[in-house]
Amino acid sequence: MKNIKNPQIAITIVTGFLGSGKTTFLSNYIKYLLEQRETPSIIVNEYGNLNVDSYALSDDVEVASILNGCVCCDLQLDLIKQLKHFLNKSAMRHIIIEATGIAHPIEIIAACQDPEIVDYVNPPLVIGIVDAPRFLNRTQYTNSTIQLMEEQLEVSHALIVNKTDKISKDERLALSELSEINSVAPQFFTTFANVDMPSIYNISNHEGHQHLQHTHHHGINSMQYHFTAPIDRQLFYQFILRLPDNVLRLKGYVKFRDMPSDLYEFQYAYGLPDYQIINEDIPTTIVLIGEQIDENRLRNQLDMLQFT
Repeated sequence: MKNIKNPQIAITIVTGFLGSGKTTFLSNYIKYLLEQRETPSIIVNEYGNLNVDSYALSDDVEVASILNGCVCCDLQLDLIKQLKHFLNKSAMRHIIIEATGIAHPIEIIAACQDPEIVDYVNPPLVIGIVDAPRFLNRTQYTNSTIQLMEEQLEVSHALIVNKTDKISKDERLALSELSEINSVAPQFFTTFANVDMPSIYNISNHEGHQHLQHTHHHGINSMQYHFTAPIDRQLFYQFILRLPDNVLRLKGYVKFRDMPSDLYEFQYAYGLPDYQIINEDIPTTIVLIGEQIDENRLRNQLDMLQFT
């Protein structure tokens, strides 16, 4: 990442279930950003092999497509690679990711906080698009789908409640359930995702990053730790295995004292660690993401590990 010219790039993630209006919102948002003389780059993720959404976006912005999978799991490395490509552009200040409707934002947030790029970007802002009729009728889906729909909204910094013209006044009252899922994010009720863009822009430029970084907005926060030298292998294994349940993701690169020339890539998700030796020149850094993680406690544990 030596070619990065502009540190602390803004990243916005647009999430929401299938058909909620993400591309319509994104098209409107890009138009507004261009009027503000801000030219973002866009990453569009399609689960299939046909890129439909990018054709609906402006010709004045660079759009990269990631197809045939989901950037929150099997294509996460492709997402990181594309982020690094955009970050190396000298004029780049803002990257927008439109996730496929079945993607989990936590994993995309983890990709955006990858140890290779975390020093160069702000914590991502998450904008959740809600299909009002589908949300109200979500009990028709399986429990896993309902959970995904609700977790997409739970981690969002702003909720755009779309298609409100297709529900009755009584049904609109029932949308109060959104506040039970996410009591903090401002809600914007729209048709055709036609929202007050300055309000979204202000969240993107001021509130969102501070919430994630300092006030632990919606309980999701992250931390990074740099190792200055190889560490004890067994102590690190013990640290991984004793991570509390509220640590959802860990990824990083470490070297061990017994084999100081080897670089290990470590990952931890859903309580299971994974690691491999890689042939790369990457700083020994780890990033942890979770729900209200105790950064001071974890940092103290890592300090003890590093200097023992």
